Amino acid sequence: MSERLTAAIEELEGHLARQLAEAADTKKTINSLCRAMGMEPRYSDTTVEATSSIRPDQYYGKPLAWAAGDFLERRKRACSADEILKGLIDGGFDFDAIEWKEKDRMRLLSSSLAKNTVKFHRLPNGPFGLLEWYDKDAIKTKAARKQNGSVEPTAADVVAEQDSKAEAEKASA
Repeated sequence: MSERLTAAIEELEGHLARQLAEAADTKKTINSLCRAMGMEPRYSDTTVEATSSIRPDQYYGKPLAWAAGDFLERRKRACSADEILKGLIDGGFDFDAIEWKEKDRMRLLSSSLAKNTVKFHRLPNGPFGLLEWYDKDAIKTKAARKQNGSVEPTAADVVAEQDSKAEAEKASA
């Protein structure tokens, strides 16, 4: 039962973070209008990061895909692997538990997100978003063209494929 309650709390915290981010956006707009009218801004607490910060234990003990997905949901936008890595570290994700050395984390995270096409989608310009945010038909069409060889793979696709092969070779050794 406590696991269900913990999950409910985490879901509500995510909902609250989104609400606070929306309130911060509204405050920023009000402040901008005040400045445009020559008035002093009315709100001093308008940074989204301050209102929707990640707890230092937010991702401790959580699975990688869940933690990365939660980070993206909180940001409400696609993020680079570097941003996601920093967010996971700030949230206490335990990379040592999954035996990722510090120097390899960026490469492994990028590769893991690129491989998890059920939850994540890598945009053509590099960042990752949640698959549910994007038009499924466009993604399927691109994937079909890629299988037929009519779409050139991006550098990120090539790196992810090389990483996959290297990890498979390493596992079989």
